[in-house]
Amino acid sequence: MSLKRTSNAAGLPDRVVDAPCCWLCLEEGQDASGKPLYRNCSCRGTSGFAHLSCMINYAENKSRQACERNDYDHVAYFFRICPNCDQDYQDDVKYALAKARVEFVERRGYTNNHEMYLDAMRDNLYSLDFEEQDRPEGEGVYTKLLSIIEEVDEYQSLQDDRLAQRTAMSLQALGDFRTFGPKENPEEAKKHYERAKDLYDAIGDEVGVINMERYISINEAKLSGNEVNWDPTGDIAFWRKRYNNEIMRHGEDDVLSITEGISVSVALLNNFHAIEAERLLTKLVGISLRVHGSDHRITKRAVSHLDRAKQRLVFIGWSDEDIHNALRYENDGENCVVQGPLPADDESRNVDEEEILTVASKDMVPLVGTPVICHGLRSRSSSHLNGKIGDLRSYSEDRNRCFIHFEEEGLEPAEINVGSVSILFELPEER
Repeated sequence: MSLKRTSNAAGLPDRVVDAPCCWLCLEEGQDASGKPLYRNCSCRGTSGFAHLSCMINYAENKSRQACERNDYDHVAYFFRICPNCDQDYQDDVKYALAKARVEFVERRGYTNNHEMYLDAMRDNLYSLDFEEQDRPEGEGVYTKLLSIIEEVDEYQSLQDDRLAQRTAMSLQALGDFRTFGPKENPEEAKKHYERAKDLYDAIGDEVGVINMERYISINEAKLSGNEVNWDPTGDIAFWRKRYNNEIMRHGEDDVLSITEGISVSVALLNNFHAIEAERLLTKLVGISLRVHGSDHRITKRAVSHLDRAKQRLVFIGWSDEDIHNALRYENDGENCVVQGPLPADDESRNVDEEEILTVASKDMVPLVGTPVICHGLRSRSSSHLNGKIGDLRSYSEDRNRCFIHFEEEGLEPAEINVGSVSILFELPEER
């Protein structure tokens, strides 16, 4: 089997001196077919490297032994999880092993085991990432997965909750394939999601139902040409429920849990809950560095989101076209060092073209969503808020006052004079 995408072969950091060897055959370098060592998991150092052919043979042998014990559930484990770090394979290796898993099920005659076949084909579809280069192969996997579902409908009752759940998850995968990526079909996707929702509802899977309702809404909006306007509170609650569900199923160290946690942070930031978002991302980065290492894609993604969450964006003189990133105060807060101007999107940002300036603090205005700290409040009704931190949620019409939601539990949101709030560059430790 050959890899579809370019890999960095052994991909060792420059500091590694000892050459890695395959942990299965113990040979260094290429295998008999000329393929190099690969490692796309959470192993670090020189551990976890293996020839792709050795990984596939290992997964097939372990799966065959499991099937002989009628332990069909473990087949997925051997093709998905590195036995050394106990984490999911990623990218190229994930793709290759997902494809090998389908071939194993078909070659060994397990296609009548619909749970096993649906799981294998669904993971194969998701391993493609729905990229443009994968579309021709994806269409074939999509068609085959749909035919398995039709066979289940025709020959087997869905009263079995396990099979109903596998079928719902497979319908969801079909819907995702038609919703995301360059080739969309909102009408087809909506039908898949609606069927999946009915099955999730029948087996009492509340999270599954909520997910499908959201994706049905997305495709209904596409069909009508309208935008989906999510209620901020409901949007955060949706992603929080998904995150908590993944933690309950896989633990907080799992890649899927961290992925959903990042989605929670995005929803929080989009709705100006900046402090909570930054604290969550700090936690996720710490977990991912400890469990998956700095080179893992989920760690890099979490770090990228944390970097964005730590930005303190400001207007210079209320000009919407002149946004800078505030770096620090100087002269007891009289001045602020800023960097910019910043483009509308991060992808087009070129730090080398930005200037670092010192501006008077009174001439800059923090954007809505900036963490701030209150000071200089003297009235009896507000002096207790001095030193309290919170998110800047909005400005008054005359822009002389701002509305702050405080982090401390029990403190009511308050309208504060703009001159009595300063940007909070570093969050204090959480109590």
